[in-house]
Amino acid sequence: MGTKMDSSINQSDFMFCDICGTLLSFDSRKYVRCPLCKSKKNTKEISGKKIKYAVSEEQIRRELGLSSIEISGERTRSMDYNVICPKCSHKGVYYHTQQTRSADEGQTMFYNCPNCGFNFTDNT
Repeated sequence: MGTKMDSSINQSDFMFCDICGTLLSFDSRKYVRCPLCKSKKNTKEISGKKIKYAVSEEQIRRELGLSSIEISGERTRSMDYNVICPKCSHKGVYYHTQQTRSADEGQTMFYNCPNCGFNFTDNT
């Protein structure tokens, strides 16, 4: 690929086929090829260009499977006074819910006892 240019663009269009929009694949040092329509482009056209990609907080949450109510590592908690801690029998525990299984199954309840700090779950 020889000399690298110090060019930078704000979009990553150069990595996609001009004809069909498919992600290009590096088949050799001279050409990049579209796996779908088989068109090819000289690697000199894309050599040295940088891809800039911004990730939002919501995208990170979605990818990690975190609840949208989690903000900066702190989860909003609610108190359920009808639940008894199985470790110390304290009545009233903090809880939050999260969808940890497939969408057609119930959510998981995460409990935390304010008295002894015991954590436990319940699949509803």
